[in-house]
Amino acid sequence: MIIEELPDRKARWHEYNLVRNEPLLEYVWEVALKFDALPGNFMEETNDSFAPTTFANRYAESKLTDEERYARHKEMYNSNESFEEYTKDKYYKLDTSFKDRFLNNKDLQNTIEAFGLDVSKFWYLLLFVYDYIEDFSTNAPKPQNDTLSEFNVFNVKLEKATEIVLKKNGRKSYETDREDIMKLIKIALDYFVNSYNAIMETDCTIEKQLEQLEKLGLDNYINHRTTPIDWKQERTLDISYKKWYFAKMFLFFLENRKAKTLSHVKEKVSKDKMMFVSRLIYTVGYHGKEYNEEYDDNGNKNRMLSNLLRKYAKEKFPTIVPKYYWS
Repeated sequence: MIIEELPDRKARWHEYNLVRNEPLLEYVWEVALKFDALPGNFMEETNDSFAPTTFANRYAESKLTDEERYARHKEMYNSNESFEEYTKDKYYKLDTSFKDRFLNNKDLQNTIEAFGLDVSKFWYLLLFVYDYIEDFSTNAPKPQNDTLSEFNVFNVKLEKATEIVLKKNGRKSYETDREDIMKLIKIALDYFVNSYNAIMETDCTIEKQLEQLEKLGLDNYINHRTTPIDWKQERTLDISYKKWYFAKMFLFFLENRKAKTLSHVKEKVSKDKMMFVSRLIYTVGYHGKEYNEEYDDNGNKNRMLSNLLRKYAKEKFPTIVPKYYWS
């Protein structure tokens, strides 16, 4: 069985239209628009998402060396970053290591066929869901105040301040109570705040907004959603959260789909959606072979995933800032 290769469209994160009609991403778009759609106040059209573009780029980069990835980045963004600057942050590639386990699982492949799904499109959906969840749950930064919200607090405090003290490594390195210096700092901050607000309140396209923000050095703060994060403060969610949200995304995808009998297949083919998702969980490595078996050693129906979903029925996925996808 051959998986069609996803072409590299070289679309920047906000250029989602360049991958909008990519046939191999059809299933990815369906799930992304449910779980990672743009907010209604972000732009005129709300039936879009940046997630498929991010995924397409990460898939293309998964086949590249650091040097090749750097060259691609410079080409796409006209970046002046040095190689050392570009690689200073720890980067993890999209993981495709379970491809053989996906293709060689005969029971899983029969179920995919029974549901009338395209195996290549489904493979990219599996990769997307896995990468998306890993981004929100593995080596995730601790939640912190939004940068602009914190800046607003600082700005308000500055209005009433009569001196400024700077420290380095816990030691005072500079202080001033000069009114002219304080006033100059406040004027500079007001200029940036007013400039940012003026740009964000315009009706121009997101591309135009980014262009204007870049000139001010504020492109990282568009819509408060690309706040720089200290990625050294890491934590990893319990694996049960990953399995739960993974199942939630795939059960949505399968919600209005029904399996048909495969007359040309002699073996029993499972049409059970829970079993389908359970085998996918096994495929990506979130659980062992127990999740791949339809019955246990005593002949009882596998209800491990059902029990997990029941346990998390009233849960909400923890608020965690992602590194590559949007929050």
